[in-house]
Amino acid sequence: MANSRQPDFRYNDSGYSDLTAFEALNNVRREERRQLIYELKALANKYGYRIVSTIQLKEIESDSDG
Repeated sequence: MANSRQPDFRYNDSGYSDLTAFEALNNVRREERRQLIYELKALANKYGYRIVSTIQLKEIESDSDG
């Protein structure tokens, strides 16, 4: 059975703390979420709707088998 825990990106492959890489990954993910929300708002606007409350996103955990 595969390990179902998410890797801890605060540490590098050697097990040492690597906060620079951790912050970089967080910035990329934050920008991806920002872009997704922008696209959702544009789509709603295209169909005559306006998003009026907070959009909460939860990342789908990927299946490591496929």
